[in-house]
Amino acid sequence: MIATPPVFADLTPEMKARLDRFRDEHAKDPIGGVGGRILLEDENVRIWELILEPGEASDLHKHEHDYYLVIFEGDYVAGVTPKGSPVDSFVGVVPKEGNTVAIPKGGLEWAYNVGQKRYREIIVELKKS
Repeated sequence: MIATPPVFADLTPEMKARLDRFRDEHAKDPIGGVGGRILLEDENVRIWELILEPGEASDLHKHEHDYYLVIFEGDYVAGVTPKGSPVDSFVGVVPKEGNTVAIPKGGLEWAYNVGQKRYREIIVELKKS
């Protein structure tokens, strides 16, 4: 799997409305973990697995450290940001061969599978960043 820059889908009015509706319905969610389950943790890294079926979303989470996402499968995944965030919600296109993406610390979002395929990634959290 080769790391390539993320590709973002154009947000149609319908998709923007879907993301805004999700954000509004989940506005009071507590902050949770960045992934579904922890596979390994030591003093340097925490490695998570995240699997989202179509229509499922992660917890609202804050990127407390730098991360690498190793994306294995999916078609479209949204990053939904809370109202008032300096970053707009977006939809990423998952390449057929997967991808590896660096994510800097600081963001607050839900990962939301807006595609038709299961989304699966491994998240490598660099705890000393």
